Amino acid sequence: MEQKSKKIKVRGTGTYDPETQKFGFEPFNEAPSTQQNVKTCAGGGKRWVTTGSDPSKIITLKSKMSSPDQYAELSKQFETLTRDLKPKKPVVMPTEQRVVNENGLECWLDTEKGVMTFTGTISLARHPRDWQAEVLRQVQLVVRRLPSSERFNKIINDIKKQEGTK
Repeated sequence: MEQKSKKIKVRGTGTYDPETQKFGFEPFNEAPSTQQNVKTCAGGGKRWVTTGSDPSKIITLKSKMSSPDQYAELSKQFETLTRDLKPKKPVVMPTEQRVVNENGLECWLDTEKGVMTFTGTISLARHPRDWQAEVLRQVQLVVRRLPSSERFNKIINDIKKQEGTK
């Protein structure tokens, strides 16, 4: 059987001797990886097992600050990375997902109930006379943002499919 060798990056110092025109390389800190059984998921989450005398399972989750619902993204990554782990008792995940979080406006979708909830915050100190225009601006923001939200469209399509099967 042929054994395939795997390319690995090694830190070290390269030296060039102009007299002999030879190049040399001295590796340092060369060691096998401390991460085994590495699994990654969409969004940047990662899970691995450490090596050593007392191995540990480590999970890292990643979410962009611009995400409308960081909690939902992190929850989804966690669920993906722990799919093969069995909890001792059932864990209840949130049914609602926030799909808009911008300029004082939030929009939540509840997939089980098929309900959409809007909440808007308006500073009356900043908008004492034009509060109605601010309400209109927030409603327009919802109308513009929701159709461009991938998460919103996926949830709406899932709700439509559930209604079609009833």
